[in-house]
Amino acid sequence: MKQYSLIILSLLLLASCSSMEHSPYESELLRLEAALDNSDAFISLKERNISNIENQLNSRGITKDRQYQIYEDLYHEYEAYQFDKAKSILDEQMIIAIELNNQSWKNDVLLKQADIFTGAGFYLEAQETFQKIDTLQLNPDQKITWYLARHRFLVDYTEYVSGYAFDVPDNNKISYYREMILQNTPQTSLVNHNIQIRLLIEAGEYEKAIRKNTLVITGLNKNSRDYAVQTYWQAVLLSLSGFLDEAIHWWVESAICDVSGSIKDNASLCTIASTLNSPADVKRAFQYMKISLDDAQFYNAKLRRVQIASIFPLIEKNYYAAEELRARDRRNMMILLSVVSVLLFIASLVAARLYMKGRRSVLQIRKQKALLEEYISSVAAGEEALRHSYNALGEANAAKEEYLGLFLSMCSGYLDKLRRHISREQYEQELKSFYQTFDTSFLSLYPNFIDDFNALLKEDARINLKGQNVLDTELRIFALIKLGITQSSHIASLLRYSVNTIYNYRAQIKNSALEDRDNFEERVKKIGSKS
Repeated sequence: MKQYSLIILSLLLLASCSSMEHSPYESELLRLEAALDNSDAFISLKERNISNIENQLNSRGITKDRQYQIYEDLYHEYEAYQFDKAKSILDEQMIIAIELNNQSWKNDVLLKQADIFTGAGFYLEAQETFQKIDTLQLNPDQKITWYLARHRFLVDYTEYVSGYAFDVPDNNKISYYREMILQNTPQTSLVNHNIQIRLLIEAGEYEKAIRKNTLVITGLNKNSRDYAVQTYWQAVLLSLSGFLDEAIHWWVESAICDVSGSIKDNASLCTIASTLNSPADVKRAFQYMKISLDDAQFYNAKLRRVQIASIFPLIEKNYYAAEELRARDRRNMMILLSVVSVLLFIASLVAARLYMKGRRSVLQIRKQKALLEEYISSVAAGEEALRHSYNALGEANAAKEEYLGLFLSMCSGYLDKLRRHISREQYEQELKSFYQTFDTSFLSLYPNFIDDFNALLKEDARINLKGQNVLDTELRIFALIKLGITQSSHIASLLRYSVNTIYNYRAQIKNSALEDRDNFEERVKKIGSKS
């Protein structure tokens, strides 16, 4: 009989081990998550730098020339941080250049406008800007910038429309611009190296490209945007060569550089999310994709949002694959528990038979008692394994909450795109329908949310709603916080309010909390969750 108990314990241990999955890239992803945990501190440092530069504009007696240079510093801060701000700064520079009738500055601004439009995916606007530039008036440095900007535009635009029957103007000049860049820049310069690396990629010589790019990376500052770009391409090259483990390392390097530099126009984190196809990494993939979407919406360029939307079906596929695996593990656990129950029943019959005989020695009775204790231990082990399975279900529910938050963000983004093509009344109706759908869906998931939320507030501050399945603005804000959407900028974009308004609503509600206001939002996140 002792053999039966050993078999039971072995089966339960095997079932438990089958559910313990670890990411194959655990150490690299932990490095990345350590940086993500400090992202707020990096953003605060970025905002302080921006504020210090902006304060210089208010200096007494500042000249137009000095204003132009200050705007230049501001542009470099906003270039990869916030598209709309960077664009407005270039507009300010153009005003000064026109006032001073400085043709060289005008050309500089136009070249930067064309390049930032290209990077953000506004190709028609970029082409219109290029047409405003008189290349005969460009100095030698500006001509190099022109070659680089035109080359980037033609390569990116061609790739963007590759799936459509659409001709890109001047597409046949890509080789010409590459040659002009190689001829007019030092061989040791970064732009020259990048053109050489791109030519090696197109020739399929990935090994040479990797060696050359490795030399480039060793000479770069790890906190620079150039480092983030070159390490991203190093990962792409390694992935194309079949070295996925090394590629993950360099994508993580690039993503960490993006986070520490508060670079919102990034691609590495999204790429990592799309690469993680292990069931153990599904939750991480959702988290990284959510952060990427937040960054894309904050930066406010359409290209990244389109790229994220194209990758999302892959993440969804991996999610359902992981769900099927968890369901299989649960089925196996139930089968094992059934086997344990049958064996325990048999053991009970054997024990009863031994008891009825009553003629065996005391020593034999003690042996049977010990055997029963072993079976009871087996049951305890089975219950512990079952609790682990329930905990896994809780983690799956948390992933669904993140999935719902990501889905709402994408719906909101598509609604913003739709705005340009419908009337204001239609847009308002669609917006009202969006909020109503959100309210109904959220309350169906958390039917007691309003009562539980009011229970956290002082009696005179509690919210009373007239309609059913309808939330007011304050409740919608904290419903989004419950779903894990905590950044005020993200909440503001979903609810169509300013960031300051969202801050005010949050502060007003927290001031009405029954207990410590600093932990109020954490208590809201626990509404409807199992302790």
